[in-house]
Amino acid sequence: MKAWDFKTNSFYERKPSFGSKLHGDEDAVFDVNEGRYRKAWSYNKRQGRAFHRCISGLLRAKGRLERIRFMTLTSSPSSDRSKLNYHFNLLVKKAEYTFGFSIAYWKAETEEGYGVLHVLFRVDERKKPLRVKKNCPLPKHMRGFIPHKWLSGTWNEIHGAKVVEIHELKGMKSERDIAYYVVGNYVSKQPIKRISYSRNWVCKGFSKKWKDFLEIYGKRAVELWGKWVINTDFCSYRESNLTDWVDK
Repeated sequence: MKAWDFKTNSFYERKPSFGSKLHGDEDAVFDVNEGRYRKAWSYNKRQGRAFHRCISGLLRAKGRLERIRFMTLTSSPSSDRSKLNYHFNLLVKKAEYTFGFSIAYWKAETEEGYGVLHVLFRVDERKKPLRVKKNCPLPKHMRGFIPHKWLSGTWNEIHGAKVVEIHELKGMKSERDIAYYVVGNYVSKQPIKRISYSRNWVCKGFSKKWKDFLEIYGKRAVELWGKWVINTDFCSYRESNLTDWVDK
C-alpha cells in the first residue's frame, strides 16, 4: 500500500503498519500522537483560519465519539484542474449513494503537482443521503469505511487520476495534534489555493459565531468555544444569547 513521504511530498510503497480490527482490512491508521507531528506551527492569518475551521469540526466529532479519516486526492496531466472541486462533490455523492452514509468534510486544495485535495471527513449520523444503493457492498459494522480500491477506481473515472490515499487518524486523545498534523504538514508547507468545508462539518454559520465569541469573551474565547462545539446539540440548536449559554 502507499504512504505519504513528508520530505519529498510524494507517495511511497510500504506495508500497512496497522490493520483495523473493526474493518478487518488493510485500513491504515496513522498515529498523529507521534512526536514528529506535535510541533506547534506558526501560521499567518489565512493558515490560522484554516486551523480553526479544521479543529472546530474535530471537536464536534469528539463530542459525538465519531471517527475521523484523512484522504488525499491527486490529479494527473490529463485531469481538468478547473473542475477539481466539482469532481470532489461528485465523488462525495457517489460515496454517499454507494455506502449509505452522509459525509461531513473539511478540505484544502493546494498547488502541488497538477492539483491536490487533502480532506478530513467523518460520517454525519443525523443526515441521510437522498438516494441510497439497495445493496450496500459493506456490512453495517464497517460504516464510514471507504475501500481504497473503490476510491482509486471511482476517482480515476471522475477526475482521470488513480493515485489516492485514505486512512483513519488515530490519536483522538488530542484534536489539536490532528489539526497540527493536517494543517502543519500540508497547509502551512504548500501554496494554498482554497480551503472549504461542508455545512455539517460544524453547523451553518459557525465562523460568524466564532467572531461573536471573540468579541464577547476575549481571551476566554478559545476555551469556551471548544466546550460550546463539543456540548451543543446542533440537531435542536437555535440561536440564543451567548452569555446565557456560558452561565449554564
